[in-house]
Amino acid sequence: MSREDDLHAIISRLESGMLKYEELKAICDAFFIFKRQSSSHRIYEDPCTMQLVNIQPGKSGDAKKYQQKQIARLLQRRGGADEE
Repeated sequence: MSREDDLHAIISRLESGMLKYEELKAICDAFFIFKRQSSSHRIYEDPCTMQLVNIQPGKSGDAKKYQQKQIARLLQRRGGADEE
C-alpha cells in the first residue's frame, strides 16, 4: 500500500468517528508537530497550514468527533503531499 493509500485509510478512519483518544493522539504525533500539553489538552501545529490542532479525550477515552473531523480536513488538504 502506498503512502497516499495509507493517508486515505487514516482519513476514512477519522471520518468514521469511532476512534479512541490514544489512536487520535498517535495520528497527530505522526502528522503534526507537537507544541505543548496543558492539563488534558494536547496542542499540535500542522506544518503545511501552520494551523493549531487541539485534542483532548472525551468520555470513556474516546476521541471527540469534531476534533477527528478537523484533523481529517487538514490531512485532506495535503492532497498526498509528503509528511514530515
